[in-house]
Amino acid sequence: MGLADIPNDLFSQGNNAMIAEKYDDALQLYESIIEIGYHDSNLYYNLGNAYYRLHYIGHAIWAYSQASILAPRDIDIQHNLDVTLARRIDRIELPESFFLLKMYRAIKSNLTLREWIVLGSIILLFQSMWVFGLQFGWFRGNMSQSILTGLMVLTLGIHGIAADKYFQNNRTNTGVVIANGVDAYSGPFYGENTVLFRINEGSLADIKQSQKDWVEIILIDGKKGWIPSESIRTLK
Repeated sequence: MGLADIPNDLFSQGNNAMIAEKYDDALQLYESIIEIGYHDSNLYYNLGNAYYRLHYIGHAIWAYSQASILAPRDIDIQHNLDVTLARRIDRIELPESFFLLKMYRAIKSNLTLREWIVLGSIILLFQSMWVFGLQFGWFRGNMSQSILTGLMVLTLGIHGIAADKYFQNNRTNTGVVIANGVDAYSGPFYGENTVLFRINEGSLADIKQSQKDWVEIILIDGKKGWIPSESIRTLK
């Protein structure tokens, strides 16, 4: 059996284990596929289902979030993620964002980075063809010029969103806390460091830096502290 056949075989075994309600076996099979470098939204979705069945809320949120990154418009993934997020103990309520900013974020998250790049390339190609048509007189009149202007604005807008998403992906390193009752310390070791706050599984945090077996995190409400690296799982 070739390497290309291994993920599909293991995936089928995992699905059969899910049907048989052997959730521990299922998640071990799904995790083994991830360990060999295979990534797919259906894989992470099923992994999230297995973790959710076993009441591992933090791991389930991590898996559903990974699936959502790969398939941002999948309704089932988003539904399961929302249901699981609602089960978190720590739920930080932030002020409502300005509606235009909220709308922009929704539009940006509706496509993956690759999809934004592809869409921008298609619009740019169409714009180039329109310019070519104007040069040779195939399109005439003010309407044709207005369409060209609209295509230019659309091209700039889409490429701007793609650039924003690219830099966002590169400047942020987000993780999901997968353990309950994790103490955040003022420094990257036990001992005399002060416990700043406690967080529970499912909390989202930006990872700022790592040091040996510790990572420094910042929660969405601005709290900052060091936690053991084994208590958080990074989103890729």
